[in-house]
Amino acid sequence: MIKIISECNDFIKDCGFLYAICGGYALELFRGTELRSHSDIDISVFEENKTSSIDFVLSNGWNVYEHIVEWDFENHKKGNSCLMAILSSSDTNITGLKNIWVIKLDCSFFKIVPRPNEGTIYDYEILNSVQLNFDFFEIVFNKQEEGNFVLDTFSSQNQFIIRELDKAILRSKEGIPYLAPEVILSMMSHPEYLKSDFHKTKNQIDYDSTAPMLSKESRDWLINALEIAYPDGNSRIEQLKNLEEIVC
Repeated sequence: MIKIISECNDFIKDCGFLYAICGGYALELFRGTELRSHSDIDISVFEENKTSSIDFVLSNGWNVYEHIVEWDFENHKKGNSCLMAILSSSDTNITGLKNIWVIKLDCSFFKIVPRPNEGTIYDYEILNSVQLNFDFFEIVFNKQEEGNFVLDTFSSQNQFIIRELDKAILRSKEGIPYLAPEVILSMMSHPEYLKSDFHKTKNQIDYDSTAPMLSKESRDWLINALEIAYPDGNSRIEQLKNLEEIVC
């Protein structure tokens, strides 16, 4: 078992709400083997447990931040980014949050410096390309509805894709909950991830090592999910269909 994920699960397992490891680590839990280095740990929590999750980590001595990306609208690209401290689950700015960064005081992964005269705003520097210690994780808030995990396609039609909870959240042999590989691969198939210099290499490693291991039912679900999310096409759709022909 990957030590950093085991430590993460030991920390959060008594939180009292449903959670699941997501991102690249989820694929390693599915495979049972390590694939590559990772820049961070991602945990999925449902939106209705947002305040509970913030209360849990704050009460255990961790700091919570909103990651704010400052856009350069003139040049149509991301500009600088900063952190805004969340001091309580009753803070008014948490309602619309899609994710939070959870950081230990003595974190080895970040250098965090308060901005002069800007209250709870902080500049930060990432000190390592790979997270070595369990002193940082990101909580991503997802949706559930009527026993289904709900994925937002971010399309102009406001379409959603569902996966039954018992298929969307699996458990490793050690009992660690993680998002199913087809759910992770559907998220990783967003065009921004496929073309991003930061993501595309590790994205390809994750896909190449995991997609052939999917069951036919999981593969069919993933193909259908991508066809709904990307009606104009997505490179992963044909790759999965070709893989299906080879496997079958």
